[in-house]
Amino acid sequence: MKTFESRLLALCGGLILALGAAACVVEFPDDVPYTCTETADCGGDGYVCTSLPNDGPRYCCLPDPAEVCNGLDDDCDGQVDNLDTPCYPGPAGTLDVGVCRTGDSVCAADRSTVCVGAVVPGTEICNGLDDDCDGDVDEDFDLKTDPVHCGVCNNACTFAQDCVNGECVRRQELDCANGVDDDRDGFTDCQDREDCDDQSCGAECVCRNGSKTEMNCANGLDDDGDGLIDCADRADCPTTTVCQREDGAPGQCQVNGVCL
Repeated sequence: MKTFESRLLALCGGLILALGAAACVVEFPDDVPYTCTETADCGGDGYVCTSLPNDGPRYCCLPDPAEVCNGLDDDCDGQVDNLDTPCYPGPAGTLDVGVCRTGDSVCAADRSTVCVGAVVPGTEICNGLDDDCDGDVDEDFDLKTDPVHCGVCNNACTFAQDCVNGECVRRQELDCANGVDDDRDGFTDCQDREDCDDQSCGAECVCRNGSKTEMNCANGLDDDGDGLIDCADRADCPTTTVCQREDGAPGQCQVNGVCL
């Protein structure tokens, strides 16, 4: 390869002056650069007439197959260390899958080769793209149940909603007798009237008007858990309520909370 390093610029100028006074036929050693106007001036054998970077003097150069990081214009295109080689540091089988693309090889200051601009597999995020380059899009997200990505990516349900079959719906109290605020709205069981009015709060217990109501005043049980059994629970078992007397016969609750 004949090439022209910046440190040889002064030498080349001297040769121009010297050669101008020489005979018509001159033998040039392989390691000495010489000037030219066009490629025909370079004597063939693959030599081309190119110029130093930044429109410097034109000189004859024998191209190498590829540019390498060595401070020289190896491919004789007038540029030093301009690698024209795509690169891809990602795993095999991921190139051109999803978002993964090649980058460009460039020369670093220490003359090593680095790859810049390549897109390699990353963490899958919900964005309609194949970020991890595995051939699937948004596969880590269940758009039917994910409250942050409900139905489509980045469609977030409110605090009081659940994502059900890809739609944000109001969260409801799931059990009106478990002592838990299932829908996290600040109301537990029967207190959550929107969800629990007229719903069961246990055996022989129904939610009414925001509280538990005893529904059987003749079973000898405190069905609503308020500490009062049958007729003694006068709020739920008024005087007209049918009850069961101690002898097993039917009766009615009385004002004093007994069955007569």
